[in-house]
Order: sequence, then structure tokens, then C-alpha cells
Amino acid sequence: MKKLLIFSLATLVLITAAMNAYGQQRDIKAILKRDIVKTENGMYSIQEYGTATAFDKEFNTREFQVSVNAKAPVSILSKDNFIRFYGALSTSIFTTYFSQEGLKAPDDFNILLKDKPGEPVDLTVEIVMSESGIDYTISFHGGRSQMHLHWLTQLYQEVER
Repeated sequence: MKKLLIFSLATLVLITAAMNAYGQQRDIKAILKRDIVKTENGMYSIQEYGTATAFDKEFNTREFQVSVNAKAPVSILSKDNFIRFYGALSTSIFTTYFSQEGLKAPDDFNILLKDKPGEPVDLTVEIVMSESGIDYTISFHGGRSQMHLHWLTQLYQEVER
């Protein structure tokens, strides 16, 4: 009787674990198929939250709760280019910030995405694309930094052929 009870309990645990694993796979598929860019009132927009990690000089891990927001008029670029510039800029902005703070971002830097912002948000990046270029702001405890990039002079190099 005792062996049957242990066997039943072990089977129940395995079935529950298998169901959870299957459910997580379905959630991953749903997440990967979800549109991250919204198009409203002639503007693309994206808003993401997550955790970014960097290392100090002693290789201790430091985690930052981050928020990234971007927007651009649909009249100036395609959705694909909006996503391309958003991804490249947000990564570059975070790694530059970490470097200026004496931290090292991992070579394979990425943000572990979340559905809601962490508490408190340590770093907020705002990216606004317009006809003249891109304005971005990074806000952090105790300050903020702003920059403007021109489309042709700073984002593309003209190549003579």
C-alpha cells in the first residue's frame, strides 16, 4: 500500500510537471507571435519593460529594471526599419550608459522582457524618430541625458563607388 501511494504521488508530480512544461511552450509561441509594434494615429509605437544586467569591476552582477519607449510617424519609415532602429539604438544606449557608469554589459547584451515594469524602474529610454533624425533620452536616478542623431550624417555613411 505504501509503495502504491508513493508511486501515485510520483506519477502525479510528473504529470503536473509535464503539463506545466507544455503550457510554457504554448505561452512562448503566443509571445513570439504577438505584435510588439502598435500603429495608431499615423504613428508606430513600442513599449517594453524588462531587466538588464551589467557587471562591475569585480564581476559582480548588477540588475537594472528598464523601460524602453519608441515612436515614429509611419510616413517617414517602414515598420521594419522602425524595429531595426529601435533595437539597435536601445541596445547601444544601455551599453553606453553602463560603460559611462564604469560597468560592463555582457557581449551578448539583451533585456529579459517582462509584461509589467519592475519596481522601481532604474533606467528609462525614450526614442522619438522624426524627419530630421532621432532624439533619445535616457533617464536614471539623479539625472537624464539627451542626444539628437541626424539620419544621413550620423546614421548612414555615404560611400563613394
